[in-house]
This record gives sequence, C-alpha cells and structure tokens, in this order.
Amino acid sequence: MNNIVDLLSNNDFRYEKKYVFSSLNENNFFFHLNKHPFLFEHAYDDRFINNIYFDTPSMTSYWDNVDGLSKRLKVRIRWYGNTYGNIKSPVLEFKIRNNALGNKVSFKLNEIYVDSELTIESIHNQFKQLDLPAPVKEFLLSLRMTLMNGYLRKYYISKDRKYRITYDTNLQFFSMDNYKNFFLKNLKPFNRRILEIKYDECMEDEASQVSNYFPFRMTKSSKYVYGIDKLKL
Repeated sequence: MNNIVDLLSNNDFRYEKKYVFSSLNENNFFFHLNKHPFLFEHAYDDRFINNIYFDTPSMTSYWDNVDGLSKRLKVRIRWYGNTYGNIKSPVLEFKIRNNALGNKVSFKLNEIYVDSELTIESIHNQFKQLDLPAPVKEFLLSLRMTLMNGYLRKYYISKDRKYRITYDTNLQFFSMDNYKNFFLKNLKPFNRRILEIKYDECMEDEASQVSNYFPFRMTKSSKYVYGIDKLKL
C-alpha cells in the first residue's frame, strides 16, 4: 500500500491530535474552549458528515492502523447532510497518515444512491471514470465496502487562523454489505465525544499551548477501527 501512498501524497501535511471523552465532560470542554487564550470562534455552520469506508479483502487499512504503522492509508467516500437517499456531491477521499501527520487527497464523484440497492459494482464504475494513475485505479477496484458512519461536527478556528478544532457528537456506525444493504447492524454510542486539534506542520512550536489548555489526554483514535471493532466485522 505504500506505493499507493507515494503516488497520491501532495506533501500538504498537518498535525491532527485527537481526544476522546464521555458526554459527561462536554460542559468541561465548552468551558475551556470559551476561555481559551487563543480565542476560538465558530468557523463554519455545524453539519452532519457521512462516510463509507473501503478496505482490501484482508482488511489492510484496519490492521495497519491497529498495528500502528507509521505510514498508512484509508479510503472513503464522504458527503454532508442526509445519510440516505440521493447523494448529489459525494467525494472520494484518500486519508494518508505519516506518523503524527495527516494528509487528504480528494476527487469528486457523480451522485450515488445510498439505499438497499447500493452495490460495490456501482461504486467501482465510478472509480473507473476517475483520472488516476493506473496502479491507484487498480488498487481502488480491489477494495470492498466495510463500514458506514456519520456524526455531527462543530468547527472552530483560533483568532490568528492558525489552529482549528472539530468536535464530533451523535456518532453512528453501520456495517456494509457489497450487494444488499438494509443497515440493520448498527451502533449509536451517543455518549462518545471526539475533539480534534488540527494545524499545519510549521505551527508545531506553539501547538502545546493550544492542546495543553484542555484537560484531556490525547488518544490514538480511529472512527474506522472503533466501528469495525464494536460491530465485530
């Protein structure tokens, strides 16, 4: 998979530090956010994010994450708003990880229908139309759908525009079949909260002043791994 990462990477890496905690600490989070010396404010309107994740038959992306490989890749289709129905602006994303740094490469797709008739063949047909290097396209066509998830995201940015925070709630996870989906096997851990602090690689020097203000411990956390584990897929 490393050769695929090398073909896709655009060197636009950023740090992404995650913190996972219970809804019991939500008031504590907002207290420290509102008092933060970097003066965080809303960056965008809240929106619901949906993803369909893809993996190899041997679950390479899953195991690379569990094993803590420094360089790894996740493939997903992302869209905003309603989880089901006619999705007009889906985006294929390659989420690249290199140690603590993250990178994302995106490609627009045609509309898809997320319903019981969604199949891997319909997705592969879209992949075939993308202008991608042959090895990347071949890799995509080897993948299968494994998991769908969604969550409500809040966005914040520091006054100096250097640091961003996302805060995720209302998480939901669904197992995915490649030929028929009724989304009956699902999980909705409503007490789980995920805070993420994001900033460019060149901003690392003062980043501890941002993260240390929050009374939470940084966590190795992947929504993909969490969903696979909890649904026992």
